[in-house]
Amino acid sequence: MAKSQPSLDRITRTRLFFSAVGSVLSIALTMFSIGILVFFAFFSMKYMQNLSQKVEMEILFYSDVNEEIIIAFEQKLKTAPYISQSRFCSKEENTAEAIKAIGSDFTEIITNPINASILVSVTPAYANGDSLIIIAKKIKQNINVQDVDYPESIVKTVLDNFIKVQMAILVICAVFMLISMLLIGNSLRLSIYAKRFSIRSMLLIGATRAFVRRPFLARGFAQGVWGGLIACILLILTLLEGNIILPEFISLQDITQILILLGGVFVFSVLFTLMVSVFSVNKYIKINRDELYL
Repeated sequence: MAKSQPSLDRITRTRLFFSAVGSVLSIALTMFSIGILVFFAFFSMKYMQNLSQKVEMEILFYSDVNEEIIIAFEQKLKTAPYISQSRFCSKEENTAEAIKAIGSDFTEIITNPINASILVSVTPAYANGDSLIIIAKKIKQNINVQDVDYPESIVKTVLDNFIKVQMAILVICAVFMLISMLLIGNSLRLSIYAKRFSIRSMLLIGATRAFVRRPFLARGFAQGVWGGLIACILLILTLLEGNIILPEFISLQDITQILILLGGVFVFSVLFTLMVSVFSVNKYIKINRDELYL
């Protein structure tokens, strides 16, 4: 009989160990899933913003307008809130581009009708069809401007749906985060539910509620820390691999924002496990004796 006791203790410790490992892995995988959704939303928005900045409006001027006037007009445009950047293109540059596109030197046959132009990029807040139409009309009010050209098809198919895409991503992230939180909450509650009789016994022998609550909170904190660390490591490895496979989508240049998001995942892991542990322990501290068997 004496020999069987150590064996039973060893089995109990093994079960507790695997139970704790299972809880940590459950928290880690759930936080990893939440982190993936958060980073997907983050990089999607960055990608759409970068795409909006690539939409350029070309301001075309009449052939008799001097380049000094065009340069002065560009300097004035730079102060507008809807312009993120601008670039002056000389008459020679535009002519060379036109000859390259046509494949022959048309200036030998006709008088060169091409003049200097300005390429401008609008800020992301104005990168939509309605705003671009208003901006184009405002620029055309200048008597020297012949026309304003920009890729309307790209704006209509992509940029006009930018807000819709953002909202869809945020809704999907919110739904999956809710599901993940429910999974973690159920896992932690089941772990504490299995110890409800121990909680009752401790209260019956005179233990205070704070004393009963302390080990469960410590365990929840430790599980949250380990789960958060594992999730962050997995996220870092995924980001590094994603940067190699999809560098145009997953960019690691915004390292400060990435670290903030990783820190947010870690802090959320710890706080959420603590919160669930507190609620679950308090439930079984206050529960009636008859409800323990339900």
